[in-house]
Amino acid sequence: MPQLNFAKSPVPLSIRGGCLITPHEERFADVEVSAGLIEQIGSPGLKEGAGAEILMAEGCFVTPGLIDLQVNGGPECDLWDCPSDGSLTALCKTLSGSGVTGFLPTLITDDIEHLKEKMARLSAHSVSSQRSLLSLCPGQPAIEGGAAAFAYARMFGVHLEGPFLSPARPGVHPPQWIKPLSKCSAADLINDSVALITLAPETDRSGEAIKFLHSKGIRVALGHSDATFEEAKAAFDLGVTLMTHTFNALPPLKHRGAGAVGAALLDPRVFCCVIADGLHVDPAVVELIVKVKGADRTILVTDRAAVGTSQGGLVGSSLMLDQAVRNLVEWKVASFADAIKMACWNPALALGIEKKVGQLAPGGLADLVVWDAETLTVKDVIIGGRLLERRK
Repeated sequence: MPQLNFAKSPVPLSIRGGCLITPHEERFADVEVSAGLIEQIGSPGLKEGAGAEILMAEGCFVTPGLIDLQVNGGPECDLWDCPSDGSLTALCKTLSGSGVTGFLPTLITDDIEHLKEKMARLSAHSVSSQRSLLSLCPGQPAIEGGAAAFAYARMFGVHLEGPFLSPARPGVHPPQWIKPLSKCSAADLINDSVALITLAPETDRSGEAIKFLHSKGIRVALGHSDATFEEAKAAFDLGVTLMTHTFNALPPLKHRGAGAVGAALLDPRVFCCVIADGLHVDPAVVELIVKVKGADRTILVTDRAAVGTSQGGLVGSSLMLDQAVRNLVEWKVASFADAIKMACWNPALALGIEKKVGQLAPGGLADLVVWDAETLTVKDVIIGGRLLERRK
């Protein structure tokens, strides 16, 4: 596993006067941060540590940092190509400015050797190799240095979207590189940098590949699939726990054939990821997903890409995750607290790293976002205890 380069621990930080919005509570409280970790949370007026920098958050919400499970890049960095170190840093900086403190760089279907090269490049990048943060899961060794304070948004590992997809539902994926799924083909591709893989489970008739991926601690999502209701249910029984961009690149939900989407909506074990930009899925259908799955099993993702919806197509999106949160509130689909849960706690839970990120609790990584309570715009972002963005 690649080594992480740790920055010098930041000075203590005291976030005062804000209203905390977490998956577990809503209350006015101060947050004390030290050495990149949340040290304590208490009633307003909590005495800060000596020499602490004070960030006043009156009239603001304070939430965990947002986590995006599907980022293909953006205008500053195309992960489908061969990004430079500079463009990767630019991507992390852009994401952090929108409140994203952790994400999965997403690679789509390509030649196997090219995919391996891209994964190696991501792992070698100085701000990447965040797959190591998955060692924060119970039973695994803690990270040396504790703070894990990086300049901008952390990479929690690679999301492989393909190449084991259905030829019937390729979307923008190059059909010539789509491969049948087997334990052998999966073992040849995956490595320690992979945190999540999207695949078509119906191509793995024996189920051995999914069992193998599950045994390696890799989360598996159903996507770009032509699976029937029964095939999807069988995949969920094998350990598939997410659906990638629900409704997109999947069979339509019909009254005489619920398909994979119907199976995911009905299964309480499955997280349904949704691109809430109003284009990939109609706001009314987003509301349907949230009402059926509940705020506990819906995950907001962006599928952000270098060529997104800005050019009128649906090749990825141009969405930022903070805007997805605001969209749910503006569409009256969810409260701000529930939208935050879908954008931080649920993705952390889906990856199995919820004990350290996705919530605000003593001992957790100090990854936080301060929002204007009236406009729901991001004012400040803290990653590893460092105040990164200050917006007036």
